[in-house]
Amino acid sequence: MTGQIIINYEEVYSKLATLRNHIESEVRDMNNSYRQANFAINRMDGRTNALISETMLANQRKSQVTADTVTKLLMFINDSTRQVERGEQAISRIFDSSMMRTARPMRA
Repeated sequence: MTGQIIINYEEVYSKLATLRNHIESEVRDMNNSYRQANFAINRMDGRTNALISETMLANQRKSQVTADTVTKLLMFINDSTRQVERGEQAISRIFDSSMMRTARPMRA
């Protein structure tokens, strides 16, 4: 059928959940890597090591903010998709109801 947009909502929700899980996993891995690197750096002396630690912490925070932003966007897409799905279902019910009324035989 040309001119129609067909959305597989379950596939959309599944993909969004997969992406959220992937982001959470990446953030956990990132935090573990930062902890390990910080542990190694903190065992050393010197101003350079302090600057490296400070820079790594700032980058970790930026990465977390980015991950949080992407997660919020995925949640927004999920919520928007649910609204579209509900609207589509409501339109379908109205259309089906209208078709049922016009399909009934008229009484004289």
